[in-house]
Amino acid sequence: MEFFWGYLISGIIIFATIIIALVAQVKVMNSYSKYKQVPSSLNMSGQEFAEKLVRERNLPLQVRTCGGSLTDHYDPRDRSINISQENFSSQSIASQAIIAHEFGHALQHEENYLPFKIRQIVVKSCNFISSLLVPLILIGILIQFFWLAGFGLIFIYASVGIYGVSVIANLATLPVEFNASKRAKQVMEELGINSDEERKAIDSVLNSAAMTYVASLLVSMAYLLRYLFILLSITKRD
Repeated sequence: MEFFWGYLISGIIIFATIIIALVAQVKVMNSYSKYKQVPSSLNMSGQEFAEKLVRERNLPLQVRTCGGSLTDHYDPRDRSINISQENFSSQSIASQAIIAHEFGHALQHEENYLPFKIRQIVVKSCNFISSLLVPLILIGILIQFFWLAGFGLIFIYASVGIYGVSVIANLATLPVEFNASKRAKQVMEELGINSDEERKAIDSVLNSAAMTYVASLLVSMAYLLRYLFILLSITKRD
């Protein structure tokens, strides 16, 4: 009965955080959809805007386009700003805010911003070991119940530890993303984008995007809570 209630409560927490994540995603889409209709006072395409940022800071960056919608990202491996096709040709304030955010990551890389470096290390480690999560949990549970009880716990502890790394990765992402948005607002203001309407648009797009990272952290923490509960329940049974 204790296991049932604990599992149910952890499931409710997971469900609640997923709802929060979905709401955050909807807000991003709504904000982007609204302000991609508002032209920027700079009167230049996303490509021209990105190239202007790179040129004025004299950074060794490449500006590229990539497929999909809102797939814009900075790739530190080849130091490229990759802009989704819609934003690449758009002259909207929303598109330029997103591009400026990715340029903020490029500035972090150029300045060896410590949280950015930490995030890179943690994410690389997480990508490598996260693939081991489910197999370790299954192997651990099977061994725990059908073969060597104590030995099975080793696999379960390891799997929970691995998932903990993903939580750390999400946590390490927050200061990097918030700082990139702060830098984006600064560089856009330096370029003369400072009307009240444009500032409101920039804040709306970047702040709503930042909330998706907060929601992602909450979801990962909720799942970690469930894994810890399962581990605790299995341990108590021994």
